[in-house]
Order: sequence, then C-alpha cells, then structure tokens
Amino acid sequence: MKMQADTFDKHLNPWSFWPATIALGLFILAGVFDQEQLGAFLNGLLYGLANNLGWYINLLSLSMIFLVLVFIIYRYGDIKIGGADAKPQYSTFNWCCMTIAGSLGTGILFWAMGEPIFHFATPPVAAGVTPFSRQAAIYAISQAMWDWSFIQYAMYGICAVGFAIVTYNLKKSLSFGSLLEVIFGRPMPKLTILVHALIIFCLCGAVSNSMGVGVMQVGAGIELLLGIPQSKLVWLIISVCICSIFTISCVCGMARGLQRLATLKIFIFMSILVFVILLGDTQFMSKLGTEATGYMIDHWGMHTTIMNSLVPEDHWFADWIIQYWCSFFVYAPVIGMFFSRMAKGHTVRKFLMVSVVVPSVFCMFWIGIFGSMTIKLQTSGILDIWSAVHTYGMQTTIFQILSSLPFGTIFMAAFIVSTCISFCCLADPMAAVLATLSVRNLQIDDEAPKLIKIIMGLLITTVAYVLVASGGVNSVKGMFVLIGVPVSFVVIACIYASFKLCEKCIREKNYGCLEEAEAKPAETREETRETPVE
Repeated sequence: MKMQADTFDKHLNPWSFWPATIALGLFILAGVFDQEQLGAFLNGLLYGLANNLGWYINLLSLSMIFLVLVFIIYRYGDIKIGGADAKPQYSTFNWCCMTIAGSLGTGILFWAMGEPIFHFATPPVAAGVTPFSRQAAIYAISQAMWDWSFIQYAMYGICAVGFAIVTYNLKKSLSFGSLLEVIFGRPMPKLTILVHALIIFCLCGAVSNSMGVGVMQVGAGIELLLGIPQSKLVWLIISVCICSIFTISCVCGMARGLQRLATLKIFIFMSILVFVILLGDTQFMSKLGTEATGYMIDHWGMHTTIMNSLVPEDHWFADWIIQYWCSFFVYAPVIGMFFSRMAKGHTVRKFLMVSVVVPSVFCMFWIGIFGSMTIKLQTSGILDIWSAVHTYGMQTTIFQILSSLPFGTIFMAAFIVSTCISFCCLADPMAAVLATLSVRNLQIDDEAPKLIKIIMGLLITTVAYVLVASGGVNSVKGMFVLIGVPVSFVVIACIYASFKLCEKCIREKNYGCLEEAEAKPAETREETRETPVE
C-alpha cells in the first residue's frame, strides 16, 4: 500500500502526536543539559514511590497471574476471536516466533548474564541468603527467571484479549478509544487523546532508551572484537544501520517484515543457546538451572512482592522489581495491541496459553543457561565478573564473559548480530503501534501509513542517539517509575474492558462478532486505506 502526499495530514491525530513528541523532547533535553540534577530527582522519585506505592505495584503485578487463570479456566476461554468461522492468519511456529521476538529486545541478552551476578553478590535482605553462597546462586537465577517471565506476559496477554475482541469481533478501530467506549458506554474523545499522548510519550522514551543501551552494547563489542574505539561517529553508524533495518521491516508490514526478522532472531538465539550448552559446563548449568526453577516455583509470590519491611535502608526492591513491574506497565498496553494482531482464529484460552507460556518458558530456559554460566565463571575463578563490572561496566563485561568460552570471538560476533536483530524485532512492532496511536480510525487488519511509520522510526533513533552521544541514557530509566504508576491505571482499564467484552461475547451469538458491513461503512473503510502516490 502506498499513500498520497496528503496522507500524513489526513490521518495524523495532532492532539496525540505533537504534545507527546514535544514533552519527550523537553524531557530528553533536561537529561542532556543537566544529567546530574535530573538523575538525582528521578532517584529520589524512584525510592519515594517505591516506599509509598510499592505495595500497590507489587500486588497489581501479582494479580496478573490469577487474572490470566480466570480467563483460561472459566468459560471466557471458549470464546473464539473473530467469530466461529475465523481462521488463523499465521502458522503456530511463526506465531510463537513473533510472540517471542516482538516482546523481547536487547534486555534479555544483557540481563540474562548481568542480573544474576548482581543478585548473587548483593541479594536483598528479605531473601535471607549470604552473598556469594550456594543459596545466593540459586536465588539469583530464580529471581531473574521470574522477573523476565510470567508477570510481564500475563500483563501483555490480558491487554491483548481486549484489543483483539473489540477489533476482530466488534469491528471497531484498533485504539484505546474503542476500549474506553466499551468501559463508559459512549465515546470518550478527550480521554482517548490523553491516553494516546501518554502512551506515545512513555513508549517512545522507553524504546529509545533501550536502543541507546543496545547501541552502546554493540559499540563495546565492536571495540573488543575489532579494536575500533567507541565514539559518536561509531554510535551514529550503528544507530543508522539499526534504524534502517527495523524501519524497512516495519514499512513492509508484519507478514513480510517482522515475520522474517522474528524467524531469523529465533534461529540465531537457538544456535547460540545450543553452542553454549555444548561448549560450556553443561552439568553445572543443568543442575543450577533445575534448582533455580524449583526455588522459583516455591517462592514465586515472594519474588513478586519482596520489599524492605524493617530494613528501610535496603533499596534492592526499588532498583529491581519495582522498576521491572513499572516498565511492564508501560509496555503492556502497546505490546497487547501488537499481540492482538495474531489472535484471530484462536480461542481466548489458546491465545493466552501461547502468549504467556511460550515466551515465559523460553526466557526461563535462556536465563537458566546464561545465568548459570555466569555464576560458574565467578565461582570457579576463571573470571572475576563482579570486579570486572565495577571496573569496566556491565556492557563490556558481557563480552569478556563470552570471550572466555571456546570460540569466544565467534560468540562475540554472534552476540553483536543478535543484539541488533533483537532490538529490531522489538522496535518494529513498537514503531508500528506508535504510528497506529498517532492516526485516526485504524482497523486491526489495516497498516498505519508508511510515512508515519518512517517518522516514528526516525524519532526513536534520533532520541536514542542524542541520549548516547550526550551520556544521558541513564537519565530515562527513572521514567519507567514516573510514568509506570499512571499507566498502571490504563492497564487496569484494559483488564476491565477485556472482562466486559468477554462477558458480552458469551451472551451473544457467534461470540458477538459483527458482520463487516455492519461494522464499518464502505466509505469509512476507503478513508483509512492508503492509495497510490500520484
């Protein structure tokens, strides 16, 4: 699909796009020109919110597990998305690949090795384990497994159910406005604009920050592998290359772009995983990973709700799980929108089980292998990882860990490639969702105008490069907590809408699915389609 010259002005929702873009720019500039003051403000905000609202964030996150089980076990699980005659658009393999690839960025590559060593060396007081002990090792791996698995995907999956039903069954636009209309029983245009602007602001900042960290990580790898020092020029070249890949993929659409990138990503990930298992200490990794899994099953509640009762000086919970849960709140509505595009033709039960269980198990297995490998290197004396983290930083230490393996150079090169591909697989759907939020009346099977997708890709890349070049990447981290709390209410609204829509589908014929002709007049459909360039 191509578009006319006036498509941008015709489809863009300026009241959502421009305020969010301007606010993001001002926030970034504050981080660039006064990093120290902004960092102190965000740290104070982080610990203040964690101490006062940590209970709310933790309990809401914990409830996601039980809410998913309600959808799966109760009769809501029988609802077929798109109606009784709807057929799936993607094969199960491609569906699983896109689910994993589209929701995992560079974080899992970085923190699968980084997070366990931090928990091993500096566990929270509430865990009751001694640093660098056997119990600390088991706790470290199990906590990292839980942080990256079921909680976040439960959030994404529940939000996705609401978007999928309201669009595929009720044939309404793919927007928060459709869910708000379900909740309030009437259109809420002003509230919709506010929600869209909020989501655009925080998501663009979050994705840009992830890209900035990924660019610096790739730069560190290139320096160690090829001897090319990190510089603003190197970071610019890396940024342009990554931007080109994910923007082209985004413009091509899910079927031709993301689907191929996702398949490539899974192939690279599985290749790295197999070689690490074969070349590493398989016995140690399997033992520690198994023990950590059992510990996680026994303590998943504590892993979710751990705080600093009676030890107010311990800020571990604020630095880790509160930031994690808030970041998932930020991503949940938009990744839910992305997941919903793969839900057609599946029952709610099957959709949730695949969307939650498959990526969670993958993350657990990945962290079990790479986290255990890191602990092994530390405890055996092969590499003092904890000292290296303090000396060189985690980004460089990651490549030192990889270089300690047989064929370390090959692993380093593969890791650099996988980092780039991983971010592209995350940025592709996020840019598409940002474009969707910036336009009016888009249906779930429609693609946002290509020009707006390109603009979103350039915006993400520009912000990321400015952050890296100025040294202000860390300034955005506190934004997760700053924005995560208000966005949590958006997540609650999505959950409520999902329940309300499921109840409606249960009561009505063919799961409440409207005919295409009833759902959207022909002239409206034509307006949302792109037409050839003149």
